[in-house]
Amino acid sequence: MAFIQASAPHRARTGNLLSADNALPERHVLIETLRTAAPRLGLGAPVLATLDAMLSCLPPKRNHHTVFASNATLTFRRNGISDRTIRRHAAALQEAGLLVRRDSPNRKRFTRHNGAEGKALRFGFDLTPLFDRLQEIARHAAEVMQERESLAYLRAKLRAAVHTALSQDPGNAEAETARRALRRKLTLADCETLLETLAPADVVAEAEDDEKDVTATVTASDGQIVRHHHRSNKELIDKKAPAAGRPPSPTKAPEAISVRQLLAACPEAAQFAPRQVETPGEVVTHARTLAPMIGVTDACYKAAEHRHGVFGAAVTIWAMMQFHDRIASAGAYFRTITTGAKSGDFDPARLVRRLAQSQNVPA
Repeated sequence: MAFIQASAPHRARTGNLLSADNALPERHVLIETLRTAAPRLGLGAPVLATLDAMLSCLPPKRNHHTVFASNATLTFRRNGISDRTIRRHAAALQEAGLLVRRDSPNRKRFTRHNGAEGKALRFGFDLTPLFDRLQEIARHAAEVMQERESLAYLRAKLRAAVHTALSQDPGNAEAETARRALRRKLTLADCETLLETLAPADVVAEAEDDEKDVTATVTASDGQIVRHHHRSNKELIDKKAPAAGRPPSPTKAPEAISVRQLLAACPEAAQFAPRQVETPGEVVTHARTLAPMIGVTDACYKAAEHRHGVFGAAVTIWAMMQFHDRIASAGAYFRTITTGAKSGDFDPARLVRRLAQSQNVPA
C-alpha cells in the first residue's frame, strides 16, 4: 500500500502519526506481502531473504531508508552466504526497482552530515523506492491471491469434469489429456481452454449430483468404511466462530452506515486509497488491501466476513485504521472484536458511529 504518511521517514511525517515509534507496515508484514507479490515482481525467495536482512538493519526511528550495513553484516544475517551472492541479490533488487545503490568512492557505506546547512550525504543501499511502491506491491499481492483462488477453483472444476467424462467414456481422449495436464502447473487460461474442449458446463453439474448420489447410497457401517475422509472446511479454534461453509453476506452497506458517512468518520483509511472511494464495492476492495498490511490474516478476515458480512468486515478494517496508534496488535484485536469469545454484541456500524461522534462528524 502507498502508506504516504505511515511509510515516510520518522521526522518527515506530518499530521497525526499512526504509530508512536515504528513506521508501518511492520517488517514481517511487508516481507509477507512481497513474498505474495513475488511472481509479479520477478523476485525469488533468496533475493527476498536478502531484502529482509537489509530491512532488519533499518532502525525504527529514522529520517531515511538507507542501509549502511556492510556485506559482512548482511552475510551474517543471511546465514553465511557469500559476498558475491549479496551483490547479485542487490543487483536483482535494483533491477526490480526496489533499491538504489549509492556507492562512495571507497565502496564504504556511511553518512556524512553538514550541521550548518542541515544536509547529509548517505552512501549505501537506499530502499526508498520500495516504500514508495508499497501501494503497487500490495495491489500485486491482492491480484496474485485472487488468481490463486480462481486457479484452485478451476482445477477442482476441471478435475470433476475429467472424472465424469472418464466414468462415462473411459476412452475419452480429451479427458485423458486433461487428466495428464492436471499433473502440471497450469495457468488460468490453460484450465479454461481444457474445460472448453473437454465438456460443457452441465458435465460438472452431473459430477456434483453423482457425488451426492454415491454418498447417499453407501450402506456400510462406520467400521466398514475405508474411504478417505477429508474435511475441506477447517474448524475455527473459537467455539463461537461462524459455521464453516456458510456463505458470506452480499457486498452492501448496512442501512445505518453509508459510504459517505464511512469516509467522513474514517479519513485515515480513505487517504491511503489510490483513488476516491465511492461505492461499497470499492470500500471492500480497499479494506482487503489494507488488512494484510496491518497484520490481519486472510483466514481471520474471511471468518469476519462470515460473521458480519463482506461490508461489515471491511468497515471494521476502515475503523481500525482510524485509531491504529492505540492498538498493540492489529491482527489480534481484529480477531477479538469480530470472531472472538467477546464478539457477540460487536456491531461495525456502531463502531463507526462512535468514531464519528468522537470527531464531531454527523453519522
